[in-house]
Amino acid sequence: MKKHTLYALLVLLAGCSTGPYLHPESAVGQNALLERTCPGPKAAMSYTPLSEELDWVHVLVYAAPPGTSSWPSNKRSTDTELRLFGRLYKPPYLLNLNTPEQRSAALKQTPPDLWVSAASPMVTVQLATGQSYQVSVEQLETGFDPRKIFHAGFKGTPLGKGDMDDFTVTFPDIFVNGEKVPMAPVHFKKREERYAPVFNC
Repeated sequence: MKKHTLYALLVLLAGCSTGPYLHPESAVGQNALLERTCPGPKAAMSYTPLSEELDWVHVLVYAAPPGTSSWPSNKRSTDTELRLFGRLYKPPYLLNLNTPEQRSAALKQTPPDLWVSAASPMVTVQLATGQSYQVSVEQLETGFDPRKIFHAGFKGTPLGKGDMDDFTVTFPDIFVNGEKVPMAPVHFKKREERYAPVFNC
C-alpha cells in the first residue's frame, strides 16, 4: 500500500507545473485565476464597477509572456502582451429566484447589453529602469463586449519587444456601460510558482 502511495505522490509531483509568469499587483482590484476552476498562478488583476447593477461584470488585466498561445489562430506571442477580457458572474435579475415561475420568467429576459470602453486607447508603460512610454491598446481603441472577449487566450497588444520581467502599466479611465471602473496602476514582475495539477481542467 505504501508503495502505491509513493508512486502516486511521485506522479503528482512530476506533474506539478512550474514556470515563470508575470505576477500583477495593484492598490485596487483583486488577484484572479486565469481559469476559475484550475489552480495555478494568480496571473490577472480583476476590476469591477461599484454599482450593484454592474458589479457582476469584471474586467481582467493580464500580461502574457512571450510564447503564450493566442486564440483563434493558436499562434504564440513573440513579445509580452497586454490582454484585457471580461468575466461575468450571476446578474441581479437571476438572483433570489425562489420558484420555478420566477426562474422561468428571469431566463426569458433579454440579457442586458454590455460594453467595456476607455477614455483613451493609450496606456503608459514604465520599466524598472524608470523609462516610460505609451502604447495604443487595440481593445481600448474599439471597446469590447465582455461576453465575446471572455478569457486570457485572446490576442493582446505588445507592450514592448521580447521578454519583459518588471514593469508597471497605468490605464486611462475604463468604463463598463459608461460607469467608471475603479483602477490603479498594475505592477507586473516575473515570478515562478509550483502548484498541483487538476486533471479535469
